[in-house]
Amino acid sequence: MVAEQEDDWAPLTPEQLAQRPWEAQAPVDAAEAGFAEVAPKPKPIAPLPERAPEKPLSACQEKMVRDLQERVAKAGPGNSLIAQVQRREQRGQRKQKAATRVAGQLAATCVIGEAPKAPEPEFEIEKQTDMDPRELEPWFQELPEVERQRLRERWTAERHKFDHTGKAWRSRMKRAAAYGTMSFAVTGLLMSFLFMDLMVLVSCLIVGPFAGMVAQLLGGERFTYGLLGLVGFVAAIGNGIMLPFAWYGMIFSIATMAALGMDGEMRRAAGCRDD
Repeated sequence: MVAEQEDDWAPLTPEQLAQRPWEAQAPVDAAEAGFAEVAPKPKPIAPLPERAPEKPLSACQEKMVRDLQERVAKAGPGNSLIAQVQRREQRGQRKQKAATRVAGQLAATCVIGEAPKAPEPEFEIEKQTDMDPRELEPWFQELPEVERQRLRERWTAERHKFDHTGKAWRSRMKRAAAYGTMSFAVTGLLMSFLFMDLMVLVSCLIVGPFAGMVAQLLGGERFTYGLLGLVGFVAAIGNGIMLPFAWYGMIFSIATMAALGMDGEMRRAAGCRDD
């Protein structure tokens, strides 16, 4: 007993100093201690609860579900980050499905072997087209695009140089006749009240178009229109020109016709179209 106590007080070796406190204790053998090893009993697995049978929804509950679905449909897609990620993933899946479907269709319609050669283009000139035959010549195809466009415009202008011959002249004559008719109609209406005779109006309506066209043929200036206003008024009134109040109508006719001639001069001086 004394020897064991002396051994307990003996200095520790370096191996014992390196051990942890719980490692320094000697392991206890269960068989020497008289303990029997007992295997752990398995725990019993509890059975899953049975699912309750589904109950049919009442009319009020169905109405609430429909209202909720309509509200969700009206709200539209969400703007949150999760919703954007979901839409991006769904869009990618749809693209992948479409690509797979198109690849299958292309594989089904693929022609095995050499493809037939495309026919060589044949240039033909139709009567309905406005194409110059020189555009099909090899030297024209070798020119730059800017030069080819310039030649096309030049050839087109040469072909259509006389297409609208007389159109502008006819348009000017129609406008001059309308101006003369309008001027002499107003003058004839005023003189018919003074002369108490509607034939004055009829004669002015007949003379007016001719006075306007003759004024346009003589140059279409304000003095020409004014002179034809005087000549036309004398021709329309006839012997009534000697009456005192006829002089007022003559001055009115000259002034209105000269104003119409001034309008044409201003158009031409400003560079406006006179057709």
